[in-house]
Amino acid sequence: MPEIPDLAVMAKNLEKRIVNHTVKDVVLHVSKSANATENGFYGALVNHKIKSICREGKDLHLEIGDHILALRLMLHGELRLVVAEFPKFPIFELDFGGMRLCLTDFQSQARPILNPDPVVVPDALDVSFTFFHQMLERKKSDIKTVLTDQKNIRGIGNAYADEILYDAGIAPHSIANKVPAEKLFKSMRTVLIQAIERIGMLDPDRITGENRSFMKVHLPDKLQTPKGETILIDKKGTRKSYYVKSQSVYK
Repeated sequence: MPEIPDLAVMAKNLEKRIVNHTVKDVVLHVSKSANATENGFYGALVNHKIKSICREGKDLHLEIGDHILALRLMLHGELRLVVAEFPKFPIFELDFGGMRLCLTDFQSQARPILNPDPVVVPDALDVSFTFFHQMLERKKSDIKTVLTDQKNIRGIGNAYADEILYDAGIAPHSIANKVPAEKLFKSMRTVLIQAIERIGMLDPDRITGENRSFMKVHLPDKLQTPKGETILIDKKGTRKSYYVKSQSVYK
C-alpha cells in the first residue's frame, strides 16, 4: 500500500497533469466500496474543475468544485491517465473529454469517497512533538504496531515504519512508551521527507505504484542492508518487520 512519500509525489505529479481540467463524466464500475452512487458522483463532480490535489494520510484528495473526492488505493489500487485504452480492473473514472483518470484494483478494494468525513488523527508530517510524545506515553504495545495504526497517526505503513525505526536505532518489538520519543520523532520526519525528495527525483512523472529501491532495511528480497548488516525478520500474524541486531530493544 502506498505510504506518505509515494502519495505525496503522486499528488504533486497529478496536479501538474489535471488541475484546471473540467470533469465531463464519471463512471463508477465497482460500487460496493463507494460511499455514493454513480448519480451522486455525477451530480457533485461533473462540469466542475479540479482546483487542487493533495495527500491526506493514505488518501489522495481532489478538490473538484465545492466537493472533495478522496481516492483510497488500499493494497493494490493504481491510478492511470489514459486516452484511448481501457485499463483492466476499473473501479472509478473521471472523464475530462479526451483524457481519463482511472482508479483500478484487481482485488476491487480501492475506493472513491465523496466528501470524506474530517479526520482528527494527525498526519505523520503534521503532528507536533508534544502530541507524538504524549501518544507514545499512553501505549504499551510494540512500537511498530503503534506507528502503523492509523488511529494513532496517519500515513505510515509497514515499509516506512521499518525504515524509521532503523534510522532511529529502535527495534520494532520495543514497547512504545519506553522508546526515546525525541529520537524517533526526528527519524520519522527525516526518513519521510528524504523519501519524498528521493522519489521525486527518481520518478518525476509517476502517478501510481511505489518506489522503494533506496530503502535501507525493508528489503524482502535481500539478506543484508547496504551497510552489510544481516537483516532479521520478526513475524507477527501476516506482518513482517525487517530490522538489524544493532537496533536497541526498549522494554
